[in-house]
Amino acid sequence: MSPSEDTPDTRREFLIQSGTALGALCGSCLDHPTLAADPPPKRDPLPVPAWVHGVTRMSFLSPGEVARAARMGVQVVHTNLIWPYFPLRRDGGGLTRDEAQKMRSLVADCHRAGMRLILGLPPFPSVALLQKHSDWRIHPQDSDAARKIVAEENNLGTRLGCNLGPWGDYLIDLCAELVADYEIDGYSFDGNYHPSICYCPACKSAYRRDTKRAIPAKVNLDDIAYREYLVWRGERLEDHYLRLQQKIKKARPEAVVMSWTVNAGRYGHFLYSPRAMPTHLNRFFDLPMQEWWLDETNLGASIVPTFGATYLRATVGDRPSAAEPYLMSRGNPYGTDSFPAHERHARCLLALTCGNVLAESMGWAGHDPSDDFRAVAQVEKYLTRTTRLPWAGLLVSEQTRQFYAYKDIAERFLPAPLGAFRAASEEHLPLTILNDWDITRETLARHAVVVLPNAAALSDAQANALREYVRGGGGLVASGESSLCDELGRPRRDFALADLFGVSFRGRPGAPQERPPLDENFARTLDENYWKQRVGVVTLTWGKHELCQDARLQELVPHGSVRFRGPLVQVSEPAKKDEVVIRMKLEGQEKAAPLPAAILRQVEKGRVVYFPAMVDAALWSYSYPYQRRLFARALAWAARETPAITVRAPLCVHVSHFTQNDQGKQRVILHLFNGVNTTAHHGVPAAEVPLREEVLPIHGIEVAFHRQAPKTFFCEPGKRAVQVCQEGTTTIVKLPILETYTLLIGES
Repeated sequence: MSPSEDTPDTRREFLIQSGTALGALCGSCLDHPTLAADPPPKRDPLPVPAWVHGVTRMSFLSPGEVARAARMGVQVVHTNLIWPYFPLRRDGGGLTRDEAQKMRSLVADCHRAGMRLILGLPPFPSVALLQKHSDWRIHPQDSDAARKIVAEENNLGTRLGCNLGPWGDYLIDLCAELVADYEIDGYSFDGNYHPSICYCPACKSAYRRDTKRAIPAKVNLDDIAYREYLVWRGERLEDHYLRLQQKIKKARPEAVVMSWTVNAGRYGHFLYSPRAMPTHLNRFFDLPMQEWWLDETNLGASIVPTFGATYLRATVGDRPSAAEPYLMSRGNPYGTDSFPAHERHARCLLALTCGNVLAESMGWAGHDPSDDFRAVAQVEKYLTRTTRLPWAGLLVSEQTRQFYAYKDIAERFLPAPLGAFRAASEEHLPLTILNDWDITRETLARHAVVVLPNAAALSDAQANALREYVRGGGGLVASGESSLCDELGRPRRDFALADLFGVSFRGRPGAPQERPPLDENFARTLDENYWKQRVGVVTLTWGKHELCQDARLQELVPHGSVRFRGPLVQVSEPAKKDEVVIRMKLEGQEKAAPLPAAILRQVEKGRVVYFPAMVDAALWSYSYPYQRRLFARALAWAARETPAITVRAPLCVHVSHFTQNDQGKQRVILHLFNGVNTTAHHGVPAAEVPLREEVLPIHGIEVAFHRQAPKTFFCEPGKRAVQVCQEGTTTIVKLPILETYTLLIGES
């Protein structure tokens, strides 16, 4: 969502209303911490029109700002002008004469300036339509009261159409008419998702036909039948968008859906449950867009925004996606008061670093995005038609989030993938995020190592693909309860991958039998919450295995023994005792035998690292530097090699790795972003948000190409020179001073 506050009929006004309506639709979704699985896709999205792959600059604005956007170099305009009409034009309806004239003028103004027009269409049926077809509305309860709701013009909660039935067909036909009549380039929707449950006649009939069952009695993720319903509902939503795409592209082959997503990486959306759309639906958008909130509730001072924008691009298979930096911060009321221009600019450049198209609103009072669009234009040659450089693949499993972790997503799901992502980011390792549907033989084979960060919910087919990948020579790093449940979250008796891990599940370690002694003055200030938070405290001990023979790790843990706090799993002893490289002794259970904490083993041609002590999760929730280094070492050991490209830079530098084939020129492209905030940690931690005012330049960054290196190197913007030297078979590239953002280009 993006604000356009200049006029009451702009997108901002519509969003305020539709947000209220969606709250009613989802039945207070945020009150239910839960979500559903992404099954193997049964349908494929249509090819994305070629012009979409060249987009780098989009803007949200009111219709009167088109000329200003053109002067700034905007390529794609997003605005809203009309609401769905009734009846269809083919039935004697359509836009009013005044609306039709405004629409033609808007399209002409955009096309004359060389810009595409994406129409923000509020997906709500009109009062007149619902007066004639009241059964087209969503029925959140199977009751007479739900069936008798009267549609009101100023209450969108009474005008929620069910896109599974006749309203969905009507909306598709309406969109096709608008494309054909006015040459609109495409649509964005904000709210055209699915409810947590619906008992409208179309839904009841379709579910009975498809499953031979009735729709479950209520929203309840503890109920397997409801989980199956939610998967079904998501598949039907995908079918709705596929039919929409087919119809508008038949009318105008280059027409697109560039729509808002509510399930592709934003922190609040991770907690949103039951989901309003499956993650896989993003693939049915030609270009999904994310409101990229970096405020307190979205943990903007952490690694979360970078993770979210990276995840967004991963959901569409490494093709274009857009992140719109949201400037609102500091609680209620939100505003842009004293919001530094440098912070806005830095957020825009971080979006590029994560592989996203920049989408920026013109509705932020006191902010002019001209400099941001100019900065993108300077480097856009290197932003389009790029592909992630593969090395490590990190599974972010929605089916685990929805069906395993739904009762506490923030604690049971997010820490492990966030911690693994943080380790790769701070060690500057090439990392590609994978989705549930990516766990196939073909996709896994592209990566030297695959990470399962407490990926509890895996299907038998996914487990078989991972098993085949490892036996054929792939590396695997897994943690916690990975593979302990099937794809719907139903518990197995043991890990599906027990043969790879070399151990069996034995439950979770119990709470300490005895509380350790504390300083008397300290103990006086404590309550029971302190002891609840002490669950998962152990002492880790390791020996001379090559995993731990690392100078940096030895500096951090010189005696091979260290305290750890994080999620734990108790497992059996492996058949070969020397496969246990790290052991853990639980706090308060000093007399008990130490348990396996890290198991490293060879499985046919491949290597596996399994962490019963979840080092990845701890690096997010209770981090120590040794955890990052230990996890990075595990990746390299399982992969049998370091990446072909390594970067020596401070931990605050975020690096993303891409390749590009441009008219026969092969490029390696590294984005480097300086994440230093010179006022970090000066405020209340719970409300800390990056509001960067200045640049702290970084010197001495070096990039090493360990195998075949490109022939020439330079930095953009400005095609700046770099120093290149040879150290044996390794090519070292020394970069100029990094201010906020730069690209290192290697060409062959």
